[in-house]
Amino acid sequence: MKTTTLIAAAAATVLTLGGVSACGSSSSDSGSGSGGTVASGLIFGGPAEFKTRTDGIPGLQKTYGVKFAKYTVTDTGGPVTVGALKRGQIDAADLFTTDPSIEANDFVVLEDPKSNFKAQNIVPIINKTKATDGTKQVLNAIQAKLTTDGLGALLDKIQNDKEDPDAVAKEWLDDQDLDGAGTLAKGVSLTVGSANFPENVVLADIYADALSNQGATVTKKLNIGSREKYYPALKSGSLDLFPEYTGTILAYLDATSTVSTPDDVYAALAKALPANLVALDKADAEDSDAVVVTKQTAEKYDLKSIADLARTAK
Repeated sequence: MKTTTLIAAAAATVLTLGGVSACGSSSSDSGSGSGGTVASGLIFGGPAEFKTRTDGIPGLQKTYGVKFAKYTVTDTGGPVTVGALKRGQIDAADLFTTDPSIEANDFVVLEDPKSNFKAQNIVPIINKTKATDGTKQVLNAIQAKLTTDGLGALLDKIQNDKEDPDAVAKEWLDDQDLDGAGTLAKGVSLTVGSANFPENVVLADIYADALSNQGATVTKKLNIGSREKYYPALKSGSLDLFPEYTGTILAYLDATSTVSTPDDVYAALAKALPANLVALDKADAEDSDAVVVTKQTAEKYDLKSIADLARTAK
């Protein structure tokens, strides 16, 4: 083979490897050494909805002036996102603050001083026709016992110890003395749904199992997918009950809302919901989206806050 042919082949190989040649660089990179920002040299990973959600990529750009070189669709705060961050396939990610993989991998959660992410308290959204006094009593009792640290412990069992979410849910109900049999929800028939990430699944299991223990006829439809897939079913009535997060569901329903505190977000959500749905008591438990990087990336660029990503790269 001629020398020129070898050179051409080598160049083609480099182009085939394409957009990402190393962590923090891409074919469209305008970062280090070119006057761009820190973020303009980094690849962000997260679920598809985060790319267009008002408090997702558009929110980061509007609130902090942060624009990444590339967005890679991974999963909703799950093993695909964590694995991509660990391997350097992405440089920053959308993860949930209760995710045990953050501590396990020494990831760094960047501070959000301008409250781009609204308060994210756990809240059951239920069809009004299913919200009997007994059903509300069962679910609100659960809400009163949910804590942020407790959510993290549940996720640790599921993600690190590989325990079955429904078994974890039943154990939690037992630990909280909420597993007793009764008739509070007798005569109610409802379908409980969940999104496709472990925390939402175990919350749906907790709601469903507690209601079943109290006489309800319960059908589970778990791991449905993103809000774009499950919310229409909830609104139409083919799903009756769903564990939600006050801030993200509010942003989905009202992109113009600017409230951020737990009480203000909850009040705004009550007004934004369609007439056939109601939000029951919000829990103190909160699980917010967070921009997360590895410790190495944080140290390399001296990152402490999301705002630091908008600094000019050195």
